[in-house]
Parts: sequence; C-alpha cells; structure tokens
Amino acid sequence: MFISADTLDDALRQAFTRLLSSKSRTSSGKGLAREIVGAILKIRNPRARFSRTENRAVLFSCLGETLWYLSGSNSLDHITYYIKKYRELSGAKKGARLASGGYGPRIFGTANKSQMNAAIQLIRRKLADPDGKSDTRQAVIQIYDKLDLFKNSSDVPCTCTLQFLPRSGRLHMVVHMRSNDAYIGLPHDVFAFTFMQEIVARDVGLELGTYTHSVGSLHLYDQDERRARDFLAEGWQSRTEMPAMPIGDPWPAIDWLRVNEEAIRKGRLSPLEADGVDPYWVDLARLLRIFALINAKNRRGIVEEQKAMHSGAYASFIRRKAQALTAASDEPQKGLPGIIDGGSNKLVAVP
Repeated sequence: MFISADTLDDALRQAFTRLLSSKSRTSSGKGLAREIVGAILKIRNPRARFSRTENRAVLFSCLGETLWYLSGSNSLDHITYYIKKYRELSGAKKGARLASGGYGPRIFGTANKSQMNAAIQLIRRKLADPDGKSDTRQAVIQIYDKLDLFKNSSDVPCTCTLQFLPRSGRLHMVVHMRSNDAYIGLPHDVFAFTFMQEIVARDVGLELGTYTHSVGSLHLYDQDERRARDFLAEGWQSRTEMPAMPIGDPWPAIDWLRVNEEAIRKGRLSPLEADGVDPYWVDLARLLRIFALINAKNRRGIVEEQKAMHSGAYASFIRRKAQALTAASDEPQKGLPGIIDGGSNKLVAVP
C-alpha cells in the first residue's frame, strides 16, 4: 500500500479507509486487528503534523512524547504524565520505572555516543564537501537493536530506523517501523519524527523536504474501528500547519523548552522567563502550561495562556479542549473572559 498526502489528516483518512476494508487479520496480545503488510505513507508537508479533527486531536500527548524523546529519558513517570495508558500500551512490566524500549536514550544517548549528534555531524561534513558531493545515504539512526530480539518482553521499539537524506537544499526523512498501530501510534509517530526532521533541517541549514513512513505491519485494532469510522465521518479538515521552526541552531531553545517542560510537569507554574527566546518555542511552552491547567481544571488560567499565544495555529485545538472542560464542569467560573475562537480569532463566551 502506498499513500501520498499533503497532511497527516489526509494520510490518516486514506490509511483508515484502506484498513477498514482490509480482509487480512492479525492477532497479538493487544487483540485482533485488520492489517496491511508493507505500507508506505508519504507526507509532502511535514509541518501539517497534528490532526485537526475532534477524534484525533492529540496535540498535547504528541508534544509531550516528543519532548520525552528529546530529553533522552526513558522514565515511565515522565511519559505517563502525558499518556496515562503508556505502561499498558508499551507492554512495560508491572512495577517497572523505566521503559526498556524508550527511544530517547537510543536516539540521543550520552553526549559522545549520541546517534542524533553523529548523524548531524555526518550531514554537515557532506554539505561542506569541497567537490559539492553533499548527498549521503549514511545518516541513519538505529532504534530497534539486535539485542531486542533476545528480550522476553513486549516493551521493545516499534521503530527500526530513522534516515535523513539531504537532497538539493532540502532534508527528506524516511522512517521504517516493524509495527504501527494506525489509530493510536501513527499520529504520535508522525508528529515526533517530523518534528525531529525539522530540528535537523534547521541545524544543518536546509529546508524541510518530504516525510516517508514505512511500516512492516500497519494495523487497526477491532476496538478502534468505531473511532476510525467516526474520524472518517468528520470529513476533510482544514490544512493549518504548525509555524515554521526559526532559522538557525535550534538546540539552545530546545534546552530552554526542556527545562520549562520539567518544571511544568512537576507543578511549578511560575511566569515564563523567555527573554531572547523565539515566540515559536514560547508558544510550545504555553501549550504545556495549558495542558497542566486543563488537568487542574483551571479555565481562567487557560484563557490567560491562550491570550498570550503568538500563533493562531493552535487556537481551535485549545478552544475545543477548554469547551470540553466547561461542558464537563458542574460549577462554571463566573466572569471568565472567554476563549479565542479558531475560525474568527475573536473571543467567544465560556459559561
């Protein structure tokens, strides 16, 4: 199966449609599923990396998981703050504190053994080649390790490799996965890996190219079929994308964001100190603060953070989350000033 689409939502629509009509069945410890063996999804605009639908609008967990990877951590307490069922979904053993299949240590490791750093350095050397031979096929990060074959555990990586391909001023990325849950895992994986693709592109001074997602077993569990049909019933979505990552070295800003992510996750919601930090990164920190405020059911705080956002790309997502919180509340807060409406960029009343 080959799918080519402009956005994640467009790719999900095609993938769900194909899977729902698939006659091929597979079984695992997580249940029965429809399966397509040998699937390739190509996304032409990797910045359109998060779903705009009511059904699959999982921006907070996507961002949280991506920052978990970038931190180099495999702490289960860290990731379950964003994805409560991660232990269950990953197959981590009862009582485990670390995810043995966690991607962070495998991608970033220690400073002198970071695969990400080695891949970036390789691309830089090729781009600086005096003969102009800037293409490389060697910038590959291995996640699934040969030792994983010998583990008596379900907590092994689903992702095998990440490959970066500099071509004609653009950085393309190809990811290969041994297995991918189309409903739960696919949106998170595309978000995280295209975000890394843009980080590397900015680091080495290239424009963003295409993203290709190759999967050995792409499957849709029976328990998710109804939700996949609900996704399709929502129809075509707007093609709003994330803003472009600022030009230049992204790592100082990523370090700033990681420090703030940890503080927010641990309940320290002090005012952001963002002098000299590009609004792109400040907005991501505000999204993390909004997630914490949603968990605390602090609708007034959500409104204030929304008003401080620089980009309107996340407005409709935040509005839906805030309205859902309001609808679920029996005790509305009086005098709440409102939530930004994503379509009109005007404040709409919140009961």
